[in-house]
Amino acid sequence: MRAADTGNGYGWISIALHWLAAAIVIAMLVIGTMSQGAAREESLRLVHLHTSIGMTAYVLLCGRVIWRFAVGHPGPLPKQGVAFFAIGKYFHFLLLIAFGAMLVSGPLMVWSAGEAIHVFDFTIPSPLGKHPGVQHVLRTVHGYTASFILAGIVLHLLAVFKHAVLNRDGTFDKIMIADDGRHDRLTALGRNKA
Repeated sequence: MRAADTGNGYGWISIALHWLAAAIVIAMLVIGTMSQGAAREESLRLVHLHTSIGMTAYVLLCGRVIWRFAVGHPGPLPKQGVAFFAIGKYFHFLLLIAFGAMLVSGPLMVWSAGEAIHVFDFTIPSPLGKHPGVQHVLRTVHGYTASFILAGIVLHLLAVFKHAVLNRDGTFDKIMIADDGRHDRLTALGRNKA
């Protein structure tokens, strides 16, 4: 089992970062959305939980974004269309940029309100004073970016269905198992047939 990505498949580092970040982002989207419609006390509790999870996982989520930009994507498999691969790859980069925007706008939104960030029982004091105009812009960015991420997750799940059920092109396998060369063998077989 390989740790690093190859030209045709993801390694365990990428796979672990993908699934951990996916679980965290989905949990934070659900909690953040629930806080919007909850009564004041429940909303504050949910926002505290949302913030605590986000700050606890901050380094992991930043690492996820930085790792993918640094390492890039494995190439397409033989049965995978080049055009759809390019669309998927660049949309994936847009989602990662959106994650980065959330990682920046979230803490700055709280701090620009002059408030501390509460992480479970700990507090990170605000290094900023109160800036209502900036806070409003950051809150707007955070909200619209969350909506973009939610739409992106839906599109991503539809693409998973397309690859796993309709095309059966091996793309879904790439993010499930770092199998030491299976994708390399598939690529070699595909090139031999061409």
